[in-house]
Amino acid sequence: MSPQWLQHIEKVCASVETQQVDLILDQTGLEHSVLQALGQIQPSISWCSLFDGTPEEHLLDQAPILMRLDLTLWQHKAWLEEVIASCAADARLMVMITPLGFEALGEALRALLQAEWGGQSFLLRYYDPRIFPILLSSVLTPEQRMGFMQVACYWGWLDRDGETQWLPGACLRETRTIQPSDVLVVNDQQADLLGCISDAQSLLHAGHYNHLATTQEECFGHLYKWVLMASEQGYVGDLKEYVQKHLGVSTEAT
Repeated sequence: MSPQWLQHIEKVCASVETQQVDLILDQTGLEHSVLQALGQIQPSISWCSLFDGTPEEHLLDQAPILMRLDLTLWQHKAWLEEVIASCAADARLMVMITPLGFEALGEALRALLQAEWGGQSFLLRYYDPRIFPILLSSVLTPEQRMGFMQVACYWGWLDRDGETQWLPGACLRETRTIQPSDVLVVNDQQADLLGCISDAQSLLHAGHYNHLATTQEECFGHLYKWVLMASEQGYVGDLKEYVQKHLGVSTEAT
């Protein structure tokens, strides 16, 4: 998948007349932080932690890292290919094509992490490609969605089947700075939808439902639909049992 996605990235960059690409790499659970290897690349790659300025700032080795690469430099291009090959399949990588200055982009992306529900603050892990598309298509309001649209010409990621996906943004090519978004306040329904995404992904990860569809994306879609139904019905039991019931499969059979 690495060469194909790299080719896609190059084509999208060319379409907006740039050779600059930004990556968000989620280090959560990585055996080794990427920062040591990143620091050895010359010419150097601009990078920062998206946890800077947050209560999680000290968790540098677990932080989402923003990196800016210049595809005219073979060293940067080789690093991009290495990151894609080693991290993209684990849902750790998001790509952005944006004209924003690096500091302005980092500030805007940190602001998008800040969310609030019921008066309590939390980090919105939008940089997880398993969450991002549903978050923007079904969870956020149009006004909240614009916070993500205004920072990029394109967002890119690999879906659950390793297929390249691109979402056009609303950032103009000449834009260099933007006003960071306010704290994103989610209501109870939105918080519930975020939980449903997580629950459906956990069911998919268990691997018991691959027979439901020929692709992982379709399989997730089925599971997400049933998790939503369970939520709407106020179901509080084991979601696996709920899904099995709707499949006509007894718990003893699995």
